[in-house]
Amino acid sequence: SPLLYFGLPGNPVSALVSFWRFVQPALRKLSGLAEGWHPTFIQGRSRQELRSDGKRETYLWGRVELVDGVYEFQLAGGSHSSGNLINLAQTNALAIVPVGQTTIAAGESVQIMLVR
Repeated sequence: SPLLYFGLPGNPVSALVSFWRFVQPALRKLSGLAEGWHPTFIQGRSRQELRSDGKRETYLWGRVELVDGVYEFQLAGGSHSSGNLINLAQTNALAIVPVGQTTIAAGESVQIMLVR
């Protein structure tokens, strides 16, 4: 019978982000959910500058809140290295910096993936 295999990165944060982005939706769909299996993406505004090297799509973890009808993303403090799990404790969202882009200025629109 066919076997499904998910390969994840070795770094803890990279593995968790990859799980949220790809594995969790696949497992939800495979479990029979007709709706609600895909990740939820929203548009919001960044409270501070977001940076990436631009070589790949980058996911930055933090918190999103609804403020005066606008979703605002607050980058988690501290190190964003892929081995740092402490910052993920209060994370409810990932800001996405697209491939080819190196910064999103504070106050600019940003795509946000909700983590649930």
